[in-house]
Amino acid sequence: MKKILLFCLCSTAFLACNKKADCGDLTGTYTTFVEARKDITKANYPVKHIQSTPESSWIKRIEYYSCDGAQGYLIIYTTRAEEYIHAHVPIEVWKEFSTSKSKGSYYNTNIVNRYVFEIKP
Repeated sequence: MKKILLFCLCSTAFLACNKKADCGDLTGTYTTFVEARKDITKANYPVKHIQSTPESSWIKRIEYYSCDGAQGYLIIYTTRAEEYIHAHVPIEVWKEFSTSKSKGSYYNTNIVNRYVFEIKP
């Protein structure tokens, strides 16, 4: 009986420590880009898309995270090891971007300077 109780307590503690944050619990206020990216990518989202883009000469991978299925975070990873986060990106923009023939052209025309993600120290 003691072994079963101990096992249950240890299992519960392990699960509680390793539970991912719910996307609705994110603060949205970050002091560094690295902190923001880690927080965003580690949370649980009902809508999560990760796509590598071997057809692009500049964009290596794109990721989309949405809590409500209407808008969310877009993260761009480039072939030059640069990373960009965009906030409040509508899912329709994600769908168009992820299926566009030229990711770089679509990104520059439809995303840059429109969906700004701010770091607030």
